[in-house]
Amino acid sequence: MTELGARLKEARIAKGFSIDDLQEITKIQKRYLAGIEEGNYATMPGSFYVRAFIKQYAEAVGLNGDELLDTYKSEIPTPVNEEVSKNITTTPSRRSLGGRSTNNFMEIFPMIVVALFAIAIIVILWFLFQNSPKNDETDPVNSDNGLTLETKPPKEETNPVPPTEEEKPEEEEQEEVVEEPKPEQQLTFVETQGETTTYDLTGAEAYLVKIVATNKTWLNIRDQDNKILVDQAVNAGETFEFDASALTRVRIRLGHTPGNTVLINDQLVEFKSANTTQNLVIQFNK
Repeated sequence: MTELGARLKEARIAKGFSIDDLQEITKIQKRYLAGIEEGNYATMPGSFYVRAFIKQYAEAVGLNGDELLDTYKSEIPTPVNEEVSKNITTTPSRRSLGGRSTNNFMEIFPMIVVALFAIAIIVILWFLFQNSPKNDETDPVNSDNGLTLETKPPKEETNPVPPTEEEKPEEEEQEEVVEEPKPEQQLTFVETQGETTTYDLTGAEAYLVKIVATNKTWLNIRDQDNKILVDQAVNAGETFEFDASALTRVRIRLGHTPGNTVLINDQLVEFKSANTTQNLVIQFNK
């Protein structure tokens, strides 16, 4: 087992994750995860995947993947030679180029003939249309001895009749409705124990949880019965929203807290613990 594999395994055990749990979180096959812990990179599909899997493993257990890759770069195979070999393509011979160009020409020759035939038909139709006799359009007029008589419709007499007093609608007296002020939302800090910070939320009609991820993190949300409602990764630059209006309590767990923000009804919730992985418990007093 390498020093890198030992450090990753120690962080996994500290999180209470088994290899199966880590496979479910990262979606990486557990034989690759075991290979990383043992330093056996020969089972990996390629050098590029070795670095990607190590970084994803580290972030899932609360470690900095980029820092680990830089620290233990001497233990990790580099993907440079592999990528270069994949990008090298063989140069076709002159004979193959010549045969290919001839075959391509024979394939498109019928299409060229059809296109020329269609263009010829369009030109003929256009020529016939330009030389066709046009009907002289004349405006119909009433003529007598060369004089044109214009008839105008008689003007309608429009005398607006003002409405009588009986016909005027009675103005209904509108009663002024005084709306009672709605209670304002209040988020109150309760306590911090270890990596868990608890808040009370009052005066809110809805409970919308929003996570704005600046850095990639693993998100887990549970209800008042400790039932898992959300268990997924949130990538950097994404915003995740969850409607918790039907619940009385939620526990929000972020695998990587630094740089990420949690809001309840667009109100910022502060993390009080200094740990990388933290829990936020929001108790809704409806």
